[in-house]
Amino acid sequence: MPPNNSPRILVPLDGSETSERALTVAVDFAAAVGAEIVLCHVVDLARAAAMSGGEAQLVAGCLNALRDEGIAILTEGEGRVAGRARVSTRIVDGSPVDAIEKLAAEISANYIVLGSHGRTGLTRVVLGSVAEGVVRAAAIPVIVVPHRMSA
Repeated sequence: MPPNNSPRILVPLDGSETSERALTVAVDFAAAVGAEIVLCHVVDLARAAAMSGGEAQLVAGCLNALRDEGIAILTEGEGRVAGRARVSTRIVDGSPVDAIEKLAAEISANYIVLGSHGRTGLTRVVLGSVAEGVVRAAAIPVIVVPHRMSA
């Protein structure tokens, strides 16, 4: 296991195949440089509001459902890292880009490794690009793993 002063890699996971690929890259990187991995899942408050249909009394239930989903995603990710690198998990609330950047600063991350879904055109405009937003906002190196990787 790496020492406490080892590099720290933040890996946001959303349960997608792309974030799973990013985790694979992060684990290989961590093993090579003796880094610690911090897995995170962002509970997107805007998504919870949309799921609730704008009904204030339903928002709490939607947030709890999203947190439960995040716990499951992080538990699975933690299992994939176990034995290869020191790992911890965090669930954070907020907009994904802001929450990832804030957490990276809070934990003194040295790198962020995340996947890009590869959306283009109107879909990207409407849904935004978390990867692009993190790259623009980050004060540390960001490794973006593409949605399609060659063999």
